[in-house]
Amino acid sequence: MNLDQIRLMEETIGHRNSKIPVAFIADSPWIPGYCGHTFVDYYARNDVFVNDNKKIIKDFPEAVFIPGWWVEYGMTAEPSGFGCPMCFFDDNLPHLHPLTEDLDNAEAIFKDLRLPDPKRDGMMPFMLNQQRLYQPAMEAEGEQVYMVCARGPFTVASHIFTVTQLLMFMMINPEAADSLLRKTTDCVKLWLEAQLENVKTAKAIMVLDDVCGYFSPDDFTTLCMPYMKEIFDSFPEMRHYFHNDFTSNSCYPHLTEMGVDVFNFTHMQEIGESRRLAGDKVILMGNVPPMLLTGNDPKTVYDTTTEIVRNYIAANGSHHGLMLSTGGGLPMGAKKENIDALIAAVRDINATL
Repeated sequence: MNLDQIRLMEETIGHRNSKIPVAFIADSPWIPGYCGHTFVDYYARNDVFVNDNKKIIKDFPEAVFIPGWWVEYGMTAEPSGFGCPMCFFDDNLPHLHPLTEDLDNAEAIFKDLRLPDPKRDGMMPFMLNQQRLYQPAMEAEGEQVYMVCARGPFTVASHIFTVTQLLMFMMINPEAADSLLRKTTDCVKLWLEAQLENVKTAKAIMVLDDVCGYFSPDDFTTLCMPYMKEIFDSFPEMRHYFHNDFTSNSCYPHLTEMGVDVFNFTHMQEIGESRRLAGDKVILMGNVPPMLLTGNDPKTVYDTTTEIVRNYIAANGSHHGLMLSTGGGLPMGAKKENIDALIAAVRDINATL
């Protein structure tokens, strides 16, 4: 982000913004294909990574890309530190294989699971090195790293053990599941700490965890919130961004208590009701349907975006508390003309504020 965009983010979090920002989570599902490169080249060639991030900034100067210049190899960072095997592809995201799917023996397997060191284990050392390499090129463009990111402890655990097995494990053997989640929570904190040590300009962290949204409201409160709150509480000087675009709203009433400043949520939840459930303080980052941007109808994108913003203002009483985004990250295949239409809709509404 450039300094004006960082200022706009901070003003929006403080409910002082005079216009609604357009903020997209942009990463490898979208960037390499949009820029005409393979996933492997985007991950492995620093020149491709730098030029592709320059291109999206040039093509969409009115958009704020979150986190911006994000070094990520799909979902591989934290699970690879625990030893999960990986497969890479030219035309799609990497695939992770779980350490086990054996529910009966999971307790013994996870008991001996070693907590990874982000500076030594898995893909994380390569990612830290890439962060160091690209920063001069980024700063030459007038950009700073505003944010560092990690997958949340439930998402990391779901790659170690699959989502279905993790949910069953938490129900039938909660003490052993707690042992696994204790390690994934510590890993998330260590990974964020290593990145913040690496990137001195960061003012925010983002934690992405869809899996904690699978739980009922009561189970979220008792099983999930303590881990998530612990992570955010560990970084009191940072802004706290949280991504969970699962279809349930079980976490919404707890966002403020968790310490969340900005919440990226699913398009499957109506934005006015989401504002009511989340309370007044948390900034909502959403929630245009992501796949709308892959179609062939910019007018539909414009009209849908306009309706969402108007519904938000009607429910909230003002434009404050909103970063207009997709309900999740930019999807593979999102087209320039559709992204332009979303930006134009917000621009036109901002002109009336």
